[in-house]
Amino acid sequence: MKKIITSIALMLAAAISNGQTTATNWTAMDCNGQSDTLFSQLDSGKVIVFAWVMPCVACVNPSKTAYNAVQSFATSNPGKVRFYLADDLGDASCSALSSWVTSNNVGVTANMKIFSNAGNLIAESDFGGTGMPHIIVMGGASHTIYFNKMDRAANDTAGITSAINSAIGTAGISSMSNKMSFSISPNPAQELFSITCEKAIKKVTVLSIDGRVMKEDQYPNGKINPSVDLSQHAKGIYLIKVTDADNNTGMERVIKQ
Repeated sequence: MKKIITSIALMLAAAISNGQTTATNWTAMDCNGQSDTLFSQLDSGKVIVFAWVMPCVACVNPSKTAYNAVQSFATSNPGKVRFYLADDLGDASCSALSSWVTSNNVGVTANMKIFSNAGNLIAESDFGGTGMPHIIVMGGASHTIYFNKMDRAANDTAGITSAINSAIGTAGISSMSNKMSFSISPNPAQELFSITCEKAIKKVTVLSIDGRVMKEDQYPNGKINPSVDLSQHAKGIYLIKVTDADNNTGMERVIKQ
């Protein structure tokens, strides 16, 4: 009986967590039609937080936890920590996955990469086993896995956050130290927001959460408290990088509603 109980305990442990510590490469098309290769992202210094979902009810909270953990690094390490979400077996469409994310408030689809995983190119079995959901954190040129848990064990804010910090350190990504401070109002904003700063501003850059430049306003002669128009951009979280007249920079987040 003792041997049976021990065997069951080991099987349960394997179902929720595993010891695989090195990622397996893949190349797949995301739901925006862009090709993505895992090792290219890791080699460039990105930290990838990846969630496989069915999608299912039990997948909601762990996926939301992982997404929120990624967003918590958006200001300190803009564009460096990314959230990927994929169907486990490649039998859910992009529209179905996006609807699941939105209807369950998992996160903002514009701030993540979603893969229908057609053809099962991103094979969950290559990462130490299967179980829904399955959350992993990867980073560094060594393609190291710092967090790899499944099922209820994947709903681990502290574990995911610690893993991201470890991956950032290995990837050589340092937290951004703001040399200037400014405020954004209103925040959240609907279309326009104003920047308040002690010095004249010569450039405002709006970046997506994954570090892409969405727009840039330049003021060669400097401008006091400029306004920024986001009316042409989708709802979501954006990073606002401000450069003052002395070339000091700072960064804050703004939410467009």
